[in-house]
Amino acid sequence: MAEIQSVLQPLEQVETLMQEIYGVLAERFGFDADAKALFVRLAFEERSHGGQVRFLRRLARQNPGHFADVDVELDAIHRELQQLETVREAAGQFTLHEAVVVAIEFEKGVAEVHSRPVIAKSNPEVGKMLRSLHSADLQHYTSLVDFAKKRGFKTA
Repeated sequence: MAEIQSVLQPLEQVETLMQEIYGVLAERFGFDADAKALFVRLAFEERSHGGQVRFLRRLARQNPGHFADVDVELDAIHRELQQLETVREAAGQFTLHEAVVVAIEFEKGVAEVHSRPVIAKSNPEVGKMLRSLHSADLQHYTSLVDFAKKRGFKTA
């Protein structure tokens, strides 16, 4: 079990790194209107997600008694965070195919998908917001997979 702040803090970092990666990819593929539009939209949405997680952190900090500990694998989130930092450094060198495959992997990762439903159980009142973030992440995944299919990229 983990204290809610110890989970929300790295999740905020995940959202920030995802935003930065998508921003780099939007620039990297600026010559490709469809790819640029996809990565610009994803970067914008990740920025919004980061703001929502920051809000949850403030809420939990101001009301610690209203948030139960959560059963989440912190080590897995931290490993994913380290991987994202490595990807951020390399993102400017990716081919479009590599960029899409990597983005798909992270959008279905521990931090983006699996931890949010667990955190929602910590406080039912904020569960709706977390379910909304979860749905948005699934939409990111779907958008990336659809883009990959249109381009004929193998993703698995």
